[in-house]
Amino acid sequence: MAPLRRPFFALSRETAREWVAATGASPVWADRLRAHLLQGGRPETLASAPGRHVPQGLLAALEEKVLWSSSHVLERHPAPDGVEKILLSLADGEAIEAVRLPGKEVGSACVSSQVGCAMACRFCASGLEGASRNLHAHEILEQVMHLRQGGSVERLVFMGSGEPTANMAALETVLPILRDEAGIGPRHVLVSTVGPPAAVDRLADLNMKFTLALSLHAVDPALRGDLIPTQAHVVPQDLLDAACRFYAQTGRPYQVEWVLMGGVNDSEEHARELAKAMQGRRGHISVIVWNVVPGMPFQAPIPGRAEAFVESLRGAGCSAVLRRTVGAPATAACGQLRAARVPKIGYV
Repeated sequence: MAPLRRPFFALSRETAREWVAATGASPVWADRLRAHLLQGGRPETLASAPGRHVPQGLLAALEEKVLWSSSHVLERHPAPDGVEKILLSLADGEAIEAVRLPGKEVGSACVSSQVGCAMACRFCASGLEGASRNLHAHEILEQVMHLRQGGSVERLVFMGSGEPTANMAALETVLPILRDEAGIGPRHVLVSTVGPPAAVDRLADLNMKFTLALSLHAVDPALRGDLIPTQAHVVPQDLLDAACRFYAQTGRPYQVEWVLMGGVNDSEEHARELAKAMQGRRGHISVIVWNVVPGMPFQAPIPGRAEAFVESLRGAGCSAVLRRTVGAPATAACGQLRAARVPKIGYV
């Protein structure tokens, strides 16, 4: 029986160099291959790069031992606004999602950190089936590879399926590789978390200057606990205090995410509560209208309500923006594409 081939990015950089050297080629070709793949290139196109003369037999020798990618694209779902969502099949048959979003200057992408999610946010399709497992570091890097094959990705958001702080080992492994080999430095990375405060403190302890995003959605503890039952014990003010500690330790401001749901957290009173909680803090509020998921017991705000909510925050001296909702035809809200392919357990 032939030995199982290992995913190329499951190898450390040092091991990849050793394996390349064992073929008789210079170890530098390991670095070139890794950078080429992380830019969305394919192994066979490395030779066409200017000044590149791939040593004869290198790729064939490596392909006996490695898989360039352990995952493959099952589906690509483009939307008219330029958003593209991809569904990836993993080696064990699980599926994850990633999204590429175009920008005026540079493209960005949203990647998953887990198969599913255990946070059980009631308004998000990602947690409908819970979390099957954490993603390996190489599976996160492969999302960047696949997304870049479709277009530019210069900014990265860990806001897809999964709670990044529940997979700290992979996050800690991936961030330096993105910086050193993929050209995506920490200042171009955003990591989203629902908490608790201790999770935010662990992110600060990584000592990397990425942007923190708090998935808040309510200031009232009872309402937030209803929206995110797994975090019912977390006091929102304590979570904001942890974000301030993140800022003090890293020097990086943070975002407060607020998914606006009609009749739930979109009233003038909700805006006043949020503005009061943000007084004296260096956080920027990012408001987005709920992306409708059929069957879920929520609705988008009535027309004009989102704009009024943001204007109320600004009037109270807060830094706030209403994010544009994109990718609806691509089912680009977290978890929607994967949820359509797994058995439903029902919405709650």
